[in-house]
Amino acid sequence: MNEREGKIMSTTSPAGRSPINVPEHPWFYKLLWFCGMVVIAVALNTSRMTWSILLLKKFGITFSGGPTLILLAMIYLMLSLKEVGANEVAGAFCYGKALVRLSPGLHFIPLFLMQVLKAPRTVQEFQCPDDPEKIFKGDDKETLPLGMTRPIRAVTRAPENIEKDILDTRMALSVNFVVQYAITDIFDYVANFGGSSEEIQKQLRDIGEVTIVEDITQNTPASFIKNLPKINLKLAEQVKERFENSGVNIISVRLLSPDISHEVSMALAGIPKARAEAAQVEARAEGEKTRLTKEGEGKGAAELALLTAQANGRKVIMDALKVKGDIVLATEAVRGLSDKTDVLIVGAESGMRDVMGLVKGAQGALGTKTKKGVES
Repeated sequence: MNEREGKIMSTTSPAGRSPINVPEHPWFYKLLWFCGMVVIAVALNTSRMTWSILLLKKFGITFSGGPTLILLAMIYLMLSLKEVGANEVAGAFCYGKALVRLSPGLHFIPLFLMQVLKAPRTVQEFQCPDDPEKIFKGDDKETLPLGMTRPIRAVTRAPENIEKDILDTRMALSVNFVVQYAITDIFDYVANFGGSSEEIQKQLRDIGEVTIVEDITQNTPASFIKNLPKINLKLAEQVKERFENSGVNIISVRLLSPDISHEVSMALAGIPKARAEAAQVEARAEGEKTRLTKEGEGKGAAELALLTAQANGRKVIMDALKVKGDIVLATEAVRGLSDKTDVLIVGAESGMRDVMGLVKGAQGALGTKTKKGVES
């Protein structure tokens, strides 16, 4: 490809956003194709006229002209036949000049007049900036080890007053994203990327890094994770817009969850455990509270039942003995004393003496016995 052709192929569109598609030159392709067929036809026709002529006889080597030219014509034809696989995109060139795009199948590409360039049509995938095991985790001041790649890293903004999430803080995030793409046009692919998949990946990393870093600096880690679907959509639009008419179709661009530091990850991993333990303590306390409440309710109910039974019993005594309630209560107050062998009340009032008299007189009804009377 000459210098002028390269400049034409890399020219951007009037909008300045994407390259212009490389045009085909089918008339030139047909001319060269015809020239290749002429070469074979001339060789075959000459073989008929020189069938009996011996070649290189004076060197002691004899060749029959006819069969030799037929053989050469067949060799030229075989070397000019090129196959394009179903999983490939291909195009015919004439020493750098784009001719026509070739469909899958067998094509006649005259030797020494045209060339064929092929590329895989299958979907390819890679991670930017690189596979996780090839991303250098050390400081940017350190020398980059051979075969390693610098991470895509940026610092988030400071949190606002209303942002209270544990990840609403300023910190450095490392991100990577996964890209799936397929080569769809051989001419545009060669013009924009020189036929190199490494150049595709380099440009994808550049445009992706610019877009992602811009979003990181406008978010905290918490809001960045929350807005990840929107950021993914923006990233996909930016990348697809850049690769429009480039011969490469961007199928998918997905930003992975940001990589925070190992220490922060471990601390966050411990939060669910701490919450579970707190919930366990709270559940135990609530259970103990319920137990004590139920026990209190049970004791209260038992006490109420006892008091109710006692009240009913006193009422029966009042009805049976035809006495007032205070007499029954006084009787119960000294009931425990009625089982004693000797009962002595010093300085008892007349009411109490009456009560004791009633107790003494009602011993049969109450089931008690005394050995002595009541003395004042």
